[in-house]
Amino acid sequence: MPDRSHMQRTIELARRNVADGGWPFSAVIVRGGAVVSEGVNTVQKTYDPSNHAEIAAIRAATTRLRTLDLSGCEMYVVGLPCPMCMTCILVSRIERVIFAVDAAAKDKALSALPSTRELYRTLGRDLSAMGPDFVQLSEFSDAGVDVFNEWNGKART
Repeated sequence: MPDRSHMQRTIELARRNVADGGWPFSAVIVRGGAVVSEGVNTVQKTYDPSNHAEIAAIRAATTRLRTLDLSGCEMYVVGLPCPMCMTCILVSRIERVIFAVDAAAKDKALSALPSTRELYRTLGRDLSAMGPDFVQLSEFSDAGVDVFNEWNGKART
């Protein structure tokens, strides 16, 4: 069963990233109940489109654990990962992705960004066929959308 405290931490990291001028995305990787790594989206600060929170957290986890194989790990994220992040999740063998905001709500709240649903549709893949188990903690959906809306209210560069 997912640990709700890890999702709360994920939401707080995203909220802090928005307050610091970043985008409303964060990721926490957990193994055996312990946090292995955390990451936030730094695309706007580094001008690197691959600096998504999920990838930052995976980079930190693989470096810390000194392995490319994150089997046994779970990843907590605010919104459903994009296809680029999903690819990295699959390659690193993360077993479960726990998210607060589904694709429809994410796309609605973040209309200035590419649509996650459209990206998946373009790839022609059904999310359920991608590999890891997906678990939505819908009780955190409103909090995740709130972080997205905080970001929407800030000037973006």
